[in-house]
Amino acid sequence: MTGLDLITDVLVVGGGPAATWAALKSAQAGADVVLADKGYCGTSGATASGGTGVWYVPPDPAAREAAMASREKLGGYLDDRRWKQRVLDQTYAGMNELAAAGRYPFPTGPDGTQLRNGLQGPEYMRRMRIRVQRAGARILDHSPVTELLTDPSGTVAGARGYRRQAGEAYRVRAGAVVLATGGCAFLSGALGCNVNTGDGALFAAETGAELSGMEFSNAYGIAPEGTSVTKTAFYSFATFYHEDGALLEGAASQGGRSVIARALLNEKVYCRLDCADASARRAMRLAQPNFFLTFDRLGIDPFTERFAITLLAEGTVRGTGGIRITGDDCSTTVPGLYAAGDAATRELICGGFTGGGSHNAAWALSSGIWAGKGAARYALSFGRRGATRRLTPTGGAGVRPTGAAGPTGAHREVIAAAQSEVLPYEKNYLRHGAVLATSLAALDATWAEARSTLHGGGPDVVRAREAAAMTAHARWMYASALARTESRGMARRLDFPGQDPAQRHRIVTGGLDEVWTRPEPVAVLLEAAS
Repeated sequence: MTGLDLITDVLVVGGGPAATWAALKSAQAGADVVLADKGYCGTSGATASGGTGVWYVPPDPAAREAAMASREKLGGYLDDRRWKQRVLDQTYAGMNELAAAGRYPFPTGPDGTQLRNGLQGPEYMRRMRIRVQRAGARILDHSPVTELLTDPSGTVAGARGYRRQAGEAYRVRAGAVVLATGGCAFLSGALGCNVNTGDGALFAAETGAELSGMEFSNAYGIAPEGTSVTKTAFYSFATFYHEDGALLEGAASQGGRSVIARALLNEKVYCRLDCADASARRAMRLAQPNFFLTFDRLGIDPFTERFAITLLAEGTVRGTGGIRITGDDCSTTVPGLYAAGDAATRELICGGFTGGGSHNAAWALSSGIWAGKGAARYALSFGRRGATRRLTPTGGAGVRPTGAAGPTGAHREVIAAAQSEVLPYEKNYLRHGAVLATSLAALDATWAEARSTLHGGGPDVVRAREAAAMTAHARWMYASALARTESRGMARRLDFPGQDPAQRHRIVTGGLDEVWTRPEPVAVLLEAAS
């Protein structure tokens, strides 16, 4: 092929915290590592653009017990205590490593002790990029992967992509691949999520990997109208109002967001952070300064003045669905393929409730470390087979249409069609079986057309693949939501408002032209993990 052609032990796809931890630990394990990022590693993605809490809990038995129990009911009891304990242990060690080896400037409390339960994204990712480079990994910036490669046995053995700045295709042959590409927010405009289009899930499914928890994907974050910053936790201090100034009864950031969604269908909704006292206001500004940047620029005091809000879809970025994990090293059902961060399911630690913020940050760190080490171990056990194996590209929709290729720019229509079924509150957030079925039928038709005709050449291949990924993501979401005929965790159904004890199972899904689902009892998973 023309263009860059590399051979390595481990290829990490992505550039956020999970990807950088995976690349760092693979390199430290002795593997030759290439990291390929859609953007500029360290600056793109949801973490790099903001701040986040971290599920950092000291190894005190009572504190750990409280931490593990805190979301079990909210998540519908679909999580796994062994995995939660592993994540708490690994996150505690990883954050301490970040303080020592990474020299991250954690703030200190009144007693001088560092507060390691939060991170400023830009500084965190700046330091992680430096650590990855110092470990010897090669970083390919602005080099989105477009498809995976497999050998004759079906083992994942590399990837193809497109280097935007060089204007050329590239290939990386590898002993193992870690997908850390993030979740899917459907280009909703949420801050930092423009690169989160579900690419990794599509790549994985094309090799035969499975997904899990895709029904837990209807996360919407609160943001000031016309802006992109979704820091929903701060809205726990808010009072919400109708457009005419009357109190919006039942509205809340937790447990009352559906009230906001219904109201937004007919009118503007306003809020004011008037429940925060002086100390809380100071703490909020210190913890998340970027949250207040928009207000400061607009000349609004959010604590004393009302402002209009909206809900932005965050899909599986703040939801819990993703590539199904089958081993402690974050391996998948496909040999040579590992998943980490938001690209992987977070049901193991969150069940069916959002892992947004602290849990997702802990999962990104922990799963990145495990996937990086696992991929290195796997690749090094076989040597440099990538140089001699015959490799086959696995990409379909958007890169190899089954029919005559359609016109250039057709990806825009596919993206718009997918967004029309997943962004509206009345379809995705306020879910009802009849509406879900209608949307899924429309998405199936969009996929069939895309599979037949969608194609992009040069840089357009990236957009075409994003369009295919978003469509596939939406189909897995709605197929799984229809399979769960109850309300559990964040997968709520207006036509099935109660929780069914008989459905305390996870829903595994997959497939491309034909999407399938199957239940997987939690008890079976727990026994397999022990």
